[in-house]
Parts: sequence; structure tokens; C-alpha cells
Amino acid sequence: MAKNPRRSTPLSTFLSVFSLILAVVALSLTTNVSAAPTPSPRPARWEIDFKVKHELRLVSLSGEYYWFMTYLVTNNTGEDQTFVPSATLYTDAGEIVDDGDVDLDVIDEMLELLSMPLLEAKNDILGTILQGKENAREGLLIWKAGSLDIDHVTVFVSGLSSETQVALNSFTGEETVVRKAKAREYEVPGDPLANVRRPGLFTGEHWIMR
Repeated sequence: MAKNPRRSTPLSTFLSVFSLILAVVALSLTTNVSAAPTPSPRPARWEIDFKVKHELRLVSLSGEYYWFMTYLVTNNTGEDQTFVPSATLYTDAGEIVDDGDVDLDVIDEMLELLSMPLLEAKNDILGTILQGKENAREGLLIWKAGSLDIDHVTVFVSGLSSETQVALNSFTGEETVVRKAKAREYEVPGDPLANVRRPGLFTGEHWIMR
């Protein structure tokens, strides 16, 4: 009686197993991406209304170049709130600049240039913001400009919302608290020096957690 030949694994079975592995890996990657913190679809406990008055633009002060914008904040939350504004400027050159990190003389020069009696610098506007339109505050955001060879700028404004979340750092495995911030996008094509004091092209805004 002849011996049964050794059974070989059909190619179709191998391909099925391989496809299953790929599906599991893809699902894992998708889960990791979707796990990134996103703002809640429901409004936070409180959010301060934010409106830009001067869109982002470049200005020359004391022989240096700075980005600046001005805004109006109104507290319509139903109770007095503590307002601690913070704004970070990102450029497509890889620069990350925090607002207000400039000399006081430059800030005073900027305030005088704009000639807005109610406009306040960062250190003056932070604190309690009372309720109602009659108590709205005008604020200045200013950043020292680095490379001007850029085409896109994003400004992240924090301190407008009470929403926070706990996120896991995928690199360190540590938990960190992230806060809801408003991201405003600008295009600044061409030579920025030829467009000093002209606003960048505002292309939209959205909420993020950062």
C-alpha cells in the first residue's frame, strides 16, 4: 500500500491568513489614529467668545520684524471667568514661537502704533473677565519673526475654553493634560517684506486639543 504524500498548505490558505494579518495591523493603526484627542461635540462648561479685529500681519518695530494680531473677547458664559490667554505661532519653516516673548519697549511701541485706547497687552488683560458685551476686552498678540521664507502660518489660541482631556504620549507612554484651543490658518505667499502691515490670507479656523 502506497504511503500518503505529505500535505502541503494550499496557496489560497496562505493568502487568507496573510490578508487577515494585514487587516489586524490596519485596524490597529486606525484605532491609534482615532484615539488622538479631539474636542467634545458638546460645548464645554464654559467658552469665551473670541473675535479677531486685526488679522495676522507683519510689522517693523525698532528695526526688527514682528507678527501681530488683535482680538476681542466677550464673556457670555453666565458667570465671571478667569481669562489667561496664550497663543503659539507655527510656521512652515518649523518655527514655534510663543506670544508676548518680546521687550516691553516693543509692546509699548506696538500699542502706540495701533492707537486703540482699550487695547491691552498680555500681562494686562489676564485675570477676571466680567460678563456681558459691555465688559468685552481687546487684546494684543505679538511674536518676534524668525525666517520670512515661509508660506503658511498657524496660530493656536488657548485660554478660551474650560475643556481638558487626558492624552497618552505614544512615545513616552506618559499621560498628559491637553486643552481645547482655537487654530487659525493663514497663507502668506510672496515676499513678506513687500507686504508689511498687510494682513495674511485667513483660510479658516477650527478647535483642537493640544
